[in-house]
Amino acid sequence: MPQIRADEALYRDEPLYGNAEELLSEVHAWAVRQPGFVELGLDRERNGWITVWVKDADAGALQQEVAREWPGEGIVVVEVPWTAGELEAVLTEVDAALREAGVRSGGSALSPHRGVVEIHLGVITPEAEAVLAGFTGRPLCVEGIPEDQAPEERSQATAGEGWRLLGEGLSGESYRTSVATTDDQLQDLWEAAGLEGEAPRVDWDGEIAVWFGAVYGSGCPVRMDGVLVEGDLLYADLVVPGEVYGCNADANPHAFVVAVSRAVLPEGPFRVQLEARDPYPGAPEERTVVDVDLRSPGSTATNEQVHADASLAVPLEPALVTDGDDLPNDQPVRYIYRDDPDCDTPVLGPLDGSIWRLADEEAAWDVQDGDELTLHPLGGSDSEIIASAPQMDWLFVRLPEATCP
Repeated sequence: MPQIRADEALYRDEPLYGNAEELLSEVHAWAVRQPGFVELGLDRERNGWITVWVKDADAGALQQEVAREWPGEGIVVVEVPWTAGELEAVLTEVDAALREAGVRSGGSALSPHRGVVEIHLGVITPEAEAVLAGFTGRPLCVEGIPEDQAPEERSQATAGEGWRLLGEGLSGESYRTSVATTDDQLQDLWEAAGLEGEAPRVDWDGEIAVWFGAVYGSGCPVRMDGVLVEGDLLYADLVVPGEVYGCNADANPHAFVVAVSRAVLPEGPFRVQLEARDPYPGAPEERTVVDVDLRSPGSTATNEQVHADASLAVPLEPALVTDGDDLPNDQPVRYIYRDDPDCDTPVLGPLDGSIWRLADEEAAWDVQDGDELTLHPLGGSDSEIIASAPQMDWLFVRLPEATCP
């Protein structure tokens, strides 16, 4: 849903704002005294101009007053169909109907500048469709996927094509993998995964053992549906059914130790990872490198031949970058966060020629002005970075314009 804008004739190529802090504060002090004032914001798609949204007011007269008060500035007055209070009443009614029908919701929000109430359902079930049918014509924007496309919620399988589960639990470390080809290696792997007792027996003639140290956010359990092979890579088919509703961004471990048939192994040397994507920089133990071919019955690898990928290790002290600097493609960097009160969402930069904004549906931002972050480039992507603080990781995305949203 686009935000509601003024007539295009009111917009000009100049002025072009970055963060119009003083002007925004002045306009806000004026706007809250005007009849019908609803909301104030910056329009990043129109050169950062200030928009004053009003309801049941003479927008034309207010526009003339703005022009007299701030001649030459980029300020528009726009009529919206609903006040925040009217949308709040719709939201209360919809939320109550959804709760009564037992429909799970991923959250809701008011968007007066778009003229709608946002309802994030995650999955649009038949029950949700029945409720929403009663609100046809109301100012709703509903986000979700059809039920037949949603990840299925089911119990953890114990075996599948080319693999069988030896043990699993909420233990060990997250972002880890490892491989065992002997009883002693398996027992060491079992204990590293935090699983209790003796490890189950493995048919070493036909199988090897693999530990997938998966990660999940609290409230969103992870499930392993299988083992996949692409080229020289073996990885887990990990499923998080609750992801469609949004998950907490804390990183909790879930260990899966499986026996994998030698018949499905890639030719050695090969790699083992949690997912097909490359591990995050600084997580070398998420990728296990096996230096030998293990497809032959009973073949083994020494401890030295099964190891983490040293190329994923990072320096103890990454370089410090400041606004205006470029970002390296393959190394993390340190960055001092500065809060920008004019932005609707946390932003970083400009770095690498762009402003970076917090991605949609990320966890709440709790970094303070002056805190140090570690920025990690994502393998194969120049439009996303991970910003890490001691308490959390967040995804940031590159904006096309070097101004905050």
